[in-house]
Amino acid sequence: MDGRLGRPLLYSYGIADLFFVMLTSVEVYFFAAFLTDHAGFSLAVFGRILTITSLADIVCALAGGVILQRVTLRFGGKYRSWFLIGPLLFLPLSVLQFTKIGTDFTASAFIIFGFVTSHLLWNVVSAANGSMVGRLSTLPDERTILSSSRAQGMAAAGLLFSFTGMPLIVYFGRLTDPISGFTLATAVFGAATILGYLYIYRLTAGRDPYDEAAAGARGAGQPLREIVGLVFKNPPLLHLIIAQTFNITSLFMVSALAVYYFTYVRSDPSFVSMFILVTSVGRFAGTLVASWIGVRIGKRKCYWMFLLLAGLLYSLARLTGGTSWGFTLMISLAMMVYSIAVSMLTAIFSDTVIYGEWKTGKNIRAFTMALMNVPIKVGVFLRSVILSVGLAAIGFVANTAPTPFVVSGISSMITLIPAAACILAAAIFYFGYRLDDRQVLRMQEEITSR
Repeated sequence: MDGRLGRPLLYSYGIADLFFVMLTSVEVYFFAAFLTDHAGFSLAVFGRILTITSLADIVCALAGGVILQRVTLRFGGKYRSWFLIGPLLFLPLSVLQFTKIGTDFTASAFIIFGFVTSHLLWNVVSAANGSMVGRLSTLPDERTILSSSRAQGMAAAGLLFSFTGMPLIVYFGRLTDPISGFTLATAVFGAATILGYLYIYRLTAGRDPYDEAAAGARGAGQPLREIVGLVFKNPPLLHLIIAQTFNITSLFMVSALAVYYFTYVRSDPSFVSMFILVTSVGRFAGTLVASWIGVRIGKRKCYWMFLLLAGLLYSLARLTGGTSWGFTLMISLAMMVYSIAVSMLTAIFSDTVIYGEWKTGKNIRAFTMALMNVPIKVGVFLRSVILSVGLAAIGFVANTAPTPFVVSGISSMITLIPAAACILAAAIFYFGYRLDDRQVLRMQEEITSR
């Protein structure tokens, strides 16, 4: 697009992400507990629901990219159209996840249907949001700011949800019943998500014309085999996906083990709420300075340097976590620098789109941006495997007094595993992703001149 972007667009582009992440947080924090403690499903049915939805979620991440790449809606742009249509479609489907209609078999079928279809649409809309970053500007500094704005919205969502999520569920539960409490709270967050995407739909008006290569001319109509083949011709993208998989796994490990740490190591389970709040503040603080740092040192340096630093801080948490507050503050500091790194992610993925088109002459922006969701799905799987194997290896037994070996094991798992994951991610990215801002600008100029 001609001219530089206005400040409202640059610095408030993350509004949609803020409300969207609040909606998804209902599932992240409460879905499992809803199934067992409120909907009353047996462990067998519970396991079946989680297994089916987890496997389907990985498929949805890829299918969403294919849909966005090959389907063009006519509501104001290839990507913007999904801001208008997607949230309206996934709201009732998201709500369906938190219902119990009929028998256990019928109810579980409705829940699985709601989960799979809503997640498919989530992935399409999320990928469209990421694709618009590269659509809005070709300037590295503006892409960095837009990427950081998205990260700020996501981090702010964690803060707001910690204050509003459970209180809203409890409030509606008292007005109706416990199950409907989840149903109505999900509906409220879904309605807010519609408004958030409507805001950026209006904010980006006129900036997603159908004549751009990413929107059709050089990228649409390709068979799936060709699209996948183009991904494997893009080494920076492949290394980025692998690095981000280890990166996101580190965050999932800390989140999953926090309850175990404060219950069995610190004997202070009530401190978990304070841990979530303080670490959310740390993550949000990191996103506030990320764009300033990224613009000055470049996205590539910002990503690997701050990931490496996060790994070192996680390691220090193992040595300095003598108290609940000491541990929490060190982890919060690690998450702050971690957030500086991941704030570059949308812009870095967008740069791989340019590299791919420069190298092959074909643009698969939509599918590439959808691949941002793949590390999340794989990270959830890795977290589950590491968690189950690790707890078994240290001899953990729930609801019993921990042995010194269990205490030491949990302390190591929540610090050293994330540390190793961050350091490994930084190394993979440093040696495998060699694009800097100047190279990307030159490639963009060559593409334009063709």
